[in-house]
Amino acid sequence: MKVTRNTSARLIVEDRPLLISIMLGAVFLGTASGAFFAFLAKEWMVAAFFTFFTAFVALFLYVFVRRVQVIFDRLNNTITFRSRNFAGYTEVVHPLGDLSHAIKEGYDTARCVLVFDKGMSAGHHPVTEYLTSGPAPQRITDAINTWLKQPAPVDSEGPSA
Repeated sequence: MKVTRNTSARLIVEDRPLLISIMLGAVFLGTASGAFFAFLAKEWMVAAFFTFFTAFVALFLYVFVRRVQVIFDRLNNTITFRSRNFAGYTEVVHPLGDLSHAIKEGYDTARCVLVFDKGMSAGHHPVTEYLTSGPAPQRITDAINTWLKQPAPVDSEGPSA
């Protein structure tokens, strides 16, 4: 996960799993070609093994490859969760005013979780479905909390009469 935009009006945090996508895609192509050539050679047991393994890798691609984007927008007073995977696209919008803060959930492996203290969204909402190691969850949590403490942007047109 990383912060892709950080202004006083908007914070965008997203996760694009490129490395896992490329790795699983290469394994998928390798096992699919292995199954194809085993069928051509009439090696039925080898073909069955590669076909099974190809289906297993396809399931991993379907489940684990997911682009996640969270948009914190002061101008519209919203938090938008966007997710795209092979199954399709989902978008959920929450009021920004209902968000209390963000926390890091976990120790060795962790994830960023948004804490809503009021409204229909009350409760804990993980930014990602999975936990990860490294400094990213703490960095994202700190960025969200810092952005929430910043003052709202001033209207560029000035005060009205």
